[in-house]
Amino acid sequence: MAPTIGAMPDRSHAQAALGQQLYAVLEQCRKPEILWAKLATGNYDWLGVRRNGKYVLGRPRLSAVVPEEPGTPPNDTREPHRIEALGPLQRVPRWEAYPTPEEAHDTFRRLARGDPITPLRTSGVWRARLVLDGRSVEERLVVRPLPRLF
Repeated sequence: MAPTIGAMPDRSHAQAALGQQLYAVLEQCRKPEILWAKLATGNYDWLGVRRNGKYVLGRPRLSAVVPEEPGTPPNDTREPHRIEALGPLQRVPRWEAYPTPEEAHDTFRRLARGDPITPLRTSGVWRARLVLDGRSVEERLVVRPLPRLF
């Protein structure tokens, strides 16, 4: 006889049994700001988006949080026009510089619309910031879900 969920304190992706629910709690939210806030606690995994547009999260978090090496911070003199992107658990943003303010602005607009050919090419949740002439001029919360397969 298979153990019940309550008797599986060592649940993980590595020890998953067929039909086993991996997350003790599944939650939904509709607003991207709430999704960001929950992910930023480090207690949730983002599982996807339902057809009704609600974001689905599972807790406690099962995926590992891999510490990343902080990159070189941008230099406002050398890289005055750029897009910065910060994930919910990141401390230092990733960034990409552009030769002109127009090119940075155009790329930021495409990123906000969901164009996949932008600095954020994967699924995820980011706070994206447009920096022109070394000054932050606009910030957007960008949610890019996995593509639907069916």
